[in-house]
Parts: sequence; structure tokens; C-alpha cells
Amino acid sequence: MRMTLYGLLVLVHVIAAVVGLGASFGMPVVAKFGAKSVTNAKVCFEINRKIEMFAKIGSLTLLASGILMAIVNPVLWSQGWFIGSLIIYILIQPVVAAMLPKTIEKQGDIVMNSGDGELPAEYHQLDKKAAKLNGIAHVAAVLLIVLMSTKPF
Repeated sequence: MRMTLYGLLVLVHVIAAVVGLGASFGMPVVAKFGAKSVTNAKVCFEINRKIEMFAKIGSLTLLASGILMAIVNPVLWSQGWFIGSLIIYILIQPVVAAMLPKTIEKQGDIVMNSGDGELPAEYHQLDKKAAKLNGIAHVAAVLLIVLMSTKPF
């Protein structure tokens, strides 16, 4: 059996979802449960810096493959679930591309400029903010998966 271009794009889309979303869901776990001291937090930031590459590549590949699928199969532009997915993707971008990275960068600065020992209170305040932003991003990701899997409208 021969794979169509559309079938190949769906395959790429699914792989990008697994890679990108897996990384996105894993990064907060590394940060939260690994960062018990300044020394550990430094290691966690280095690990997450590497994992973040998968999240970024996966996210961009998801967008590109989704749009290419709609170009190959224009009926998608008339499907509510597809339009809804694009809207959710666009609406979540300020959180995942600006707010969350800025918060994490501030945490990283605090950690990199701290001596060994306990994490400062400001780090923990930013950690709570990052957790809320990650929660919003994860809810959006689950909604996207549900829309694309069930195609309810």
C-alpha cells in the first residue's frame, strides 16, 4: 500500500505532537521535582534547555504540517474543529512563546547568580507563576488533542 502526501503529513503531524507535547509536559516535571537546591536547579535548567529544543521543533512542525494538510485537503478550512484548533494554537502562543519563557529565564538568572544552598524565595514565587502558565498550556494542548482526535464539529 502506498502512502499519500496527505497521509505522510498526518504521520509527520502525529510524530511532531508526540515529540513536542511530550517535551512540553516533561519540562515542568524536571524543573519541579529536580530543583531542590541551587546546584540541582542549575542541572535542571541545563536539562530543560536541551528538552526545550524538542518542544520548539515539535510545535513549529505541528503548525507547518497542519497548514500543509489544509492546503492539500482544502475541506479542512471549512471544518469547525480545524479552525478551532488553529484559534487555540494562536491564542496560546503568548503564553508558551513569551510569558512562560520570560518567567523561566528569570528563574534561571536567579539560579545562575545564586551561591550553593537553598533556592531563594523569589525563585519559588516565579515557580508558582510558571506552574500556572504550564497548566494553561497543558489544558490548551489537551483541548487540541481532543479536537483533532474526535473532530466534534
